Amino acid sequence: MQVSSKVVDGAILAARHSFMPNHLGYCGPENNDVLFDSCISNKRSEQLVDALRGFQAAYPYLRFIAESIGAEDPLDYRAVEAYWIGNDFLQKISPGDFYDHLKARFKAKFPKEHIKKLFEAQTFAPFPHHALHVFNAFSTMGTVPESFASGAGPDEMVGSLMDKCRIAWGRVLEADENGNLIVEYEPVRRLKGKLYLGKPAPTKVLAQFQGKSFVEGAKAGDWVSFHWGFACTILTPTQVTNLRKYTLSDMVLANAVPVPQ
Repeated sequence: MQVSSKVVDGAILAARHSFMPNHLGYCGPENNDVLFDSCISNKRSEQLVDALRGFQAAYPYLRFIAESIGAEDPLDYRAVEAYWIGNDFLQKISPGDFYDHLKARFKAKFPKEHIKKLFEAQTFAPFPHHALHVFNAFSTMGTVPESFASGAGPDEMVGSLMDKCRIAWGRVLEADENGNLIVEYEPVRRLKGKLYLGKPAPTKVLAQFQGKSFVEGAKAGDWVSFHWGFACTILTPTQVTNLRKYTLSDMVLANAVPVPQ
């Protein structure tokens, strides 16, 4: 079956980037088949919308972004792209409104003072972008799954986890016969509690699941996004620029905010 790699619907873009962590049991409801089937058909359905509403971390951000840019649908493509990849609509969001959103959502888990410092650091403006949540959630809460504690030091453990959890971008070097892509990408590294992007290096990315792919036809020279080692979508040059831009912004901000003791 030929699967279109072009995404024109926000719900499909959200499903593609949510699929693998949901499959692994890290987030979202037990509706992985709905996500997968929707991505393969490239069509939105009520079942898909219901499944995406069950992502307790991502969906409130999407709803907040949509409301902030005047979109009625939380799965409006502009809002979904802003959160998962990054786009200019993030610049339209009031930092004060975002502060209130975070404070209301995370007051039970994140120290109030830490959220305040996020907005006082101002090295870069804080945006409701997926990497901001990734880089700050682990830094403030110190949550590292036991599966990542196999002999690695804290920096290596947290850096590895963040690298898998953020949305990465990579340039395709080759595709193999086993449904994998070899891509060159900049890995997230952590040294003495500070994050940075490492030198470009090749890595293997799974591009097929049950014999089907979200990035059908990806070839050498194309850029793809990937999440937990699974290729999500073929990126445009503008999307690559934005994903790197907002990831670096989130990273510098995370480095600027002291971790609460």
